[in-house]
Amino acid sequence: MESIKSVRAATLLAEEVFEDEAVALAWMSSSNQALGGNSPVMHCKTAVGVQQVRRILNALEYGGAA
Repeated sequence: MESIKSVRAATLLAEEVFEDEAVALAWMSSSNQALGGNSPVMHCKTAVGVQQVRRILNALEYGGAA
């Protein structure tokens, strides 16, 4: 149950960053090199994984390093 909430929270943040629900969902389900090739949604199963996904999204939004 907690991982579902984490995935939803990360997806909402992705929607804010990408300003498009379809793009956010595609990003969440695609492999990501910064996550070792795993998709963000798979990484949101742990608290550390959620933090990593948030860090990447923040970097995308604000232009920082992931």
